[in-house]
Amino acid sequence: MLSETRPDYVEIYAAAAALGVTVVALNIRLHPEEQLDWLERGAPTVVIASGPLAPGIESLRERLASVVHWVSLEPRTGWLDYEGLLAEASPIEPPRVAAPDDIHNVLFTSGTTGRPKGALISQRAAAIRGLRLAQWLSLAQHDGFVGWLPLYHCGGDDSFYASFHTGGVFCALHKADSETMFRVIARHRLTWTLLLPGVLTDFLNHPRRPEHDLSSLHFAIGYANMSPDLVALLTAALSIRFYDAFGQSEASYLLAHGVSEPGETPHLRKQPSPLMELRIVDDDMNDLPPGVPGECVVRGPTVMSGYLDDAAANEEAFRGGWLHTGDLLRKEMDGALSFVDRKRYLIKTGGENVYPAEVEPVLTRHPAVQEVCVFGVPDPHWGEAIKAVIAPRPGVVPSGADIVDFCRERLAGYKRPRFIEFAAPERLPRSATGKLQRHELAKWPIDDNQKT
Repeated sequence: MLSETRPDYVEIYAAAAALGVTVVALNIRLHPEEQLDWLERGAPTVVIASGPLAPGIESLRERLASVVHWVSLEPRTGWLDYEGLLAEASPIEPPRVAAPDDIHNVLFTSGTTGRPKGALISQRAAAIRGLRLAQWLSLAQHDGFVGWLPLYHCGGDDSFYASFHTGGVFCALHKADSETMFRVIARHRLTWTLLLPGVLTDFLNHPRRPEHDLSSLHFAIGYANMSPDLVALLTAALSIRFYDAFGQSEASYLLAHGVSEPGETPHLRKQPSPLMELRIVDDDMNDLPPGVPGECVVRGPTVMSGYLDDAAANEEAFRGGWLHTGDLLRKEMDGALSFVDRKRYLIKTGGENVYPAEVEPVLTRHPAVQEVCVFGVPDPHWGEAIKAVIAPRPGVVPSGADIVDFCRERLAGYKRPRFIEFAAPERLPRSATGKLQRHELAKWPIDDNQKT
């Protein structure tokens, strides 16, 4: 499937599930040459694409020997027509042969740290992800979801299942356009959505937001640790709750979450969600006591069946019989969880360990900073130095010296950025859900003008 989020996609998802057919969900933002890697690993027999996206994938046609049928969601020369196939089909439904362990879909990871891996999601895992989400968020038939997230991402995928299970509305949008989101919320009285970095800022600051009736919106889900002050502004402006989620494609986006009330600055402590076992362990799989950071490992019915065609990654991910999330968390005395950072984001500078999640929340409190991404860069003296790429707020021109002065009052010396680069938000490389791609930013050149 290569398509924007649209009703046809939802139809095909449901039909494929009933038939036991696996959907390889392609990222529409990738270049065709990047999609080729996914297609070669998935080896599909059918390609279904929307009209605007068909030309790109058609350029790969001669290299995709596994594909037997090419189907377009709009009429296209040389392709089977989707609507035409439906019109000609028998009214007798084929037998439902799907089994719980059949692979329902392949969700490729966001690739924020490197080459994406294809997570194999079983029929059982997909169904229980939706049920857990519906139960945890108390969803009912009257609830409606603003479905701007792509269905090749677990945020859109899991939310669709939850809506499907409860009989609620799933409003399929091609992209996260704030004004379109405002209109459909008002028209269909939609009650929930995900607001992720970038999208949240646009949604909150859009000049025409006050013109729309958004009173039906009850809550949003996202990553509060990336911009806690913006979350507080959002919830106060809309009188909604915010669910601060922790999760991943391999296990569902709701492994744990915290709740912020309207106007409340998120506390960033999360409660584990049901039907999952979760541990905080050291490198030898020993459980760590409260207050000590360690890797989060999980197991349960929503965990993926493995990675597509990647035996080495599977062996690494399932060491000791648990899924290793790669996330460092800390268990508190009351059982709550606090996110520390991605394990691989650790910066070692002058013998000290620094996590970006220690530095980024401080920088985002500066009145001129809209978004920030922190990472390590090679340094001949310290081993690694800290660099911050900052997107300023509209109409503001901050200086590196101003940022450094701000940090001096709030951070230890070894945690302060040694390099600062300012960039417009539209220049920043992002994943499909708006996460800044740290590994891509780390490739940006460093010059003397960035030194602090």
